[in-house]
Amino acid sequence: MNALELNYWLKAHWKLLVVIVVALFVLGQTIYQIVYPSSRLVPGVSVDGVPLGGMKYDEAADKLDGLYGELKLAIYFGENEAAFQEPKMKDVGIGVDNEARLDEITYPFWLRFVPGSIWWVPAASEPGEINYTYDKNKIAAYTTSKVGEDCNIEPQNATLKLVDSKLQLVPAVSGGQCDINELQRALSEVKPDSGGDNSVRIAIDETQAPVTDDIARDLAAKLNSRMAVPMPIKVDTETDTIPGRVVLSWLDFEADVPDNRLDNVASEFARLLVIVNQERMEDYLNQGLASKLVIEPGVSKVTTRDFTEISRTNGKNGRAIDMPRAAQSVAAYINGERDQAVGATKVVGPTTEYTRTYTPTSNGFAALLAQHDQDNPGTYSIAFTELSGVRNPRSATYRGDAQMQGGGIHAFYLAYTYIMEKAAGVARPVDDIAGGTNAADCFDDMLQKFDYACRLGFYDYFGYATLTKRAAEIGLTNTVFAGEETRTSANDLQKLFVGLYKNQIARAEGGQEILSTLRSTRASEGIPAGVPSGTITHVIGESDDIRSDAGIIYSTNKGAYALSVLAQGAEWDDIKNLVQKIEALKSKEVPKDAT
Repeated sequence: MNALELNYWLKAHWKLLVVIVVALFVLGQTIYQIVYPSSRLVPGVSVDGVPLGGMKYDEAADKLDGLYGELKLAIYFGENEAAFQEPKMKDVGIGVDNEARLDEITYPFWLRFVPGSIWWVPAASEPGEINYTYDKNKIAAYTTSKVGEDCNIEPQNATLKLVDSKLQLVPAVSGGQCDINELQRALSEVKPDSGGDNSVRIAIDETQAPVTDDIARDLAAKLNSRMAVPMPIKVDTETDTIPGRVVLSWLDFEADVPDNRLDNVASEFARLLVIVNQERMEDYLNQGLASKLVIEPGVSKVTTRDFTEISRTNGKNGRAIDMPRAAQSVAAYINGERDQAVGATKVVGPTTEYTRTYTPTSNGFAALLAQHDQDNPGTYSIAFTELSGVRNPRSATYRGDAQMQGGGIHAFYLAYTYIMEKAAGVARPVDDIAGGTNAADCFDDMLQKFDYACRLGFYDYFGYATLTKRAAEIGLTNTVFAGEETRTSANDLQKLFVGLYKNQIARAEGGQEILSTLRSTRASEGIPAGVPSGTITHVIGESDDIRSDAGIIYSTNKGAYALSVLAQGAEWDDIKNLVQKIEALKSKEVPKDAT
């Protein structure tokens, strides 16, 4: 058939083509309706304004249940207009079960043969009734946590809040005594409504708040009138102004209520105090006025050698806003006690920049440790002991006996106790220490992988008495065992490390096993990061803001030394920097008489 013949045929049979197309569409639509999964809601279904079309029934029910659980419930006591609490339904223990409700929405099989029915059947389907659920234990827990077993509601004093440029009343809320059983009964009868007011009101024997609406309203009128014009503020020799709405935004309000036990005077003498929030005031002043008042301080440059100051160039004093005094003047202006506020200032001393040098002596190392604490964040306990490489080994400590939490570094003491108890025949390598991990494996994991479970397991396995006895026999005087809260000192860590290195501790019992195991510690921050070359045997501790590291450093061409560092409020980089400074000082030529 050529193009002309096809065109003629189409013109002659176009109605037939239309019928065929429509028939195919209807057939396809009907087949789609027949095979549409019965486990899913039909397209277009909406319940409580929530579109659920195409969702599985159980998923749709869960979605509705979750949305109902998010609804707020306003709980009122007595005649109060303000709600006492507005918790979510799920937090109180009130819920719904929409599963049976959605089961009422069906798409009958016979209706699937009606062309197009899938699009209008949602309008003809209605969900069933909501099934409300109540968790009485959760309701009881909520009520007792908010009002106590005696259902005593503290009254809430009236206060003020800034709206736009005016202070407005936040009404007082009466308190009183309620019946806890009645409260719980009322909550267990709440029926959440997705489109209505969800509230419950409980009768109480009312107690009025001491700071009444009238007290707060009078204060608002006074402050709004006073701050209707900009506040003048003296800035050096000039006078500037600050918009009244800005000053009002600095204000906090606090109820001042006398002790009601003294002549029943609480209501009579209660008042609402005005407090200038220094943080918000400072934020505003720093945006503009501060530039007229603040003078940056200079820098004092100090050069030290060990503990001795050998030169100093003093920087100039600066000036900063004295926020407490400035806030006092603002409060005085607000209260009408003065005609203008004052941008009060205070002298700020110069910052100090140190250039530090150290002699390669014990005194120099002691200064280095002490000044590392002074120049860096955190609190430290540090011990340093040279073990080889020099004629007269040097040593130094800084707060060496200070007790500090080690963040798990007490694993070192647990390892020592294990070696001793194993030699005594009390502990065995096959003993279960942590959930099926035996003592031999836990020993390695605790030291090399900082394994918490093994550390806890060993602590429980030995107990406080055995650990304390083993620590006392080697002279650890600053260590107090308390699980993960164990406190120790740099000097105690150093004593055990040096004793093991010199074979003076646990020589016959196999103490060298501790050092050999620690050579494979996986931690690479702290001490290892500060040593350019050599090998390291060390144990770490880390918890919250605690960083601890102790061990033996076998430094290439510099001999071995022991270093123990306990730090709180420092970072691993701070310990790395300390080690780098120690390494640099050890590189200096040692005087013949150095000690």
